[in-house]
Amino acid sequence: MRVVTRRLDNTGPKYLAIRSALARRIQRGEVPEGARLPSELELARQFGCSRMTVRAAVAALATEGLVQRRHGLGTFASKPKALRRFWTVLSFTEEMRAHGVEVQNQLLSVRREQPPEAVRAALRLPPREPVYRVRRLRLVAGHPVAYHVSHVPVSRCPDLDRLDLESDSLYRLMEERYGLQFTRCDRTYRPVRARAAEARLLQIPSGTPVLLVEGVAFVNDGLPVDACYEVYRE
Repeated sequence: MRVVTRRLDNTGPKYLAIRSALARRIQRGEVPEGARLPSELELARQFGCSRMTVRAAVAALATEGLVQRRHGLGTFASKPKALRRFWTVLSFTEEMRAHGVEVQNQLLSVRREQPPEAVRAALRLPPREPVYRVRRLRLVAGHPVAYHVSHVPVSRCPDLDRLDLESDSLYRLMEERYGLQFTRCDRTYRPVRARAAEARLLQIPSGTPVLLVEGVAFVNDGLPVDACYEVYRE
């Protein structure tokens, strides 16, 4: 990878500017799929930042499927296409922590409600079965990076609205509280433009390009327990 010479966008967190620069290189093929990225130290020198900042940028790329970590080998470009599927249950919070980056989950609301038909179908719910709709904002170093909405069947997690949903990964809490064992999460990725409400939460102009990640998480009995979507700012 050649040395970065252009000025980074300083209007937001620096790690997001680095994430965007690396993402563009992967998406344009400048870093071919399967190619190994430079080390954290090398990237820190190229971008003139700390290794922690690089770590946060790479963690963000990993949650979006643009890179994959291989233990003992390094980090490699993945370049997912629209609607490509990923079979993983590693949450955003856990992925960031795996890179040494702390994430704050700001709970916006938890409501018991009847889900839209698309969500009901994804969760294989009978008519009139309610869900908990959990809305959260992800923050890194105090800056919003993603808006997340989960739909969880009330029958599987009857008192979810009483749990501390700001302190930890939702899936970790569901495993500890209800004994659920997550086996996979079927995710799709596609670029969209931020709607007004999402843009306000992410502190970006309405219509700004963002990444939409939609997923359905399954547990060991083969049933889906979460239909979710997440909007990542660039």
